[in-house]
Parts: sequence; structure tokens; C-alpha cells
Amino acid sequence: MSRSDATKARIMRAAIRDFTAMGFRGVTLRDIARSAGVTMGAITYHFGSKTDLYRDTFAYVSAPYNKACRQALLQALPSGDPVQIIDAWLAAPLTHWQDAAVVSGEDVLRFLNKMGYESPELTRDVYESHYAYAIAEWTDALSSFFPGMRRDDWLWCFTCLRGMYFNIVAHDDFTLWALPRILDKRTALSRLAVDAVALLRTYMPSS
Repeated sequence: MSRSDATKARIMRAAIRDFTAMGFRGVTLRDIARSAGVTMGAITYHFGSKTDLYRDTFAYVSAPYNKACRQALLQALPSGDPVQIIDAWLAAPLTHWQDAAVVSGEDVLRFLNKMGYESPELTRDVYESHYAYAIAEWTDALSSFFPGMRRDDWLWCFTCLRGMYFNIVAHDDFTLWALPRILDKRTALSRLAVDAVALLRTYMPSS
């Protein structure tokens, strides 16, 4: 890794940490520069504005995220079991993450969870261009198990699942919905997959 690439990685690592902790509006470039141990000039040279840094970092983590999810999908498909397929997708960043040079799989889920609370104008086009196609692959893989579901209903289902598993993985320091902190995240994700399939099997399309 070149010196320039190492500096960019250090900035993105600090940006993920600070954006996750304080949100987009709560963080300044000066905060991130301090966390990264670089000058403000280094950030503006490599990324430009705070918005550019956020969006570039969000786009950057999509490659290892999508790779982990795809590998998990390929391993789960031969089972022919929708529970295993959904479980593999939910757990992929924990079980198949390969490159932690900038961020770990668990930390990227915390970052993506926080992203869900940001303005759609900040994130929507990056999500649609970098993440949505991987979701479509999972939709295609599962649609044969639940042939009555329309594609719009699938998108709603995956949105809900994604929100629930982000919350399971992301919240460590406080209770969620007045429930105890989840210590065994892997078991919780597996239970979520079982419950999701049970719910999907009760689905009846509207006429």
C-alpha cells in the first residue's frame, strides 16, 4: 500500500468511527482529521468536502460487503433451505468478511445502521448504485420458495430484515426497545432467520 493509499485508509477508518458515533451532522472534518492523525488539508486533498468523504466511504465499504454476502449466498444455495439462505445473508459480514484494513464486518454494520438514520438525499443514489444489486440476488434466490410474493413485497421484507439485523449487531452500549443487550449476536441472527421464514410462509398476496 502506497503512502497516499495508507493515508486515505486511515481517514476512512476514522470517518467510519466518527460518523457511526455521532452521525453525519454531529461530525466535523476537524474531528475526523484529529481522529485520523492527519491535517485538514489531507482530507480535502483526498476527498474534498465532508459530504464527499461520507459518500466515498459509504461506496468504498460496499465492495467487501457485497463480496461477503455473495460468498455466503453461494455456500447456502445448495442447501435448498430458505432459513439457511436468509441466515447466511444476515451473518455474511460476520462470517465472510475478508479485509479489515479499513473496517471490520461488525463495524461496517454499525456504520450502515447509522446510515439508515441519515437523509435519503445523502445516501440513496450511492445505495442504489453500490448495494441494491446484491439485494436483488438474494431476492431472486428466495423468490422460488415463496412464489406468491410480489417484488415490491420482497423489497419491503428485505428492508425490515436489514433494519432488524443492523440493530442486533450494531447496538452494544445500550438496550434496544427496553430489551437486554444482545450478547450472542450470531444466535440472534439465526433466530431472526427462522422467524422471518415462518412469517413469510403465512404470507397471502392481496387480490
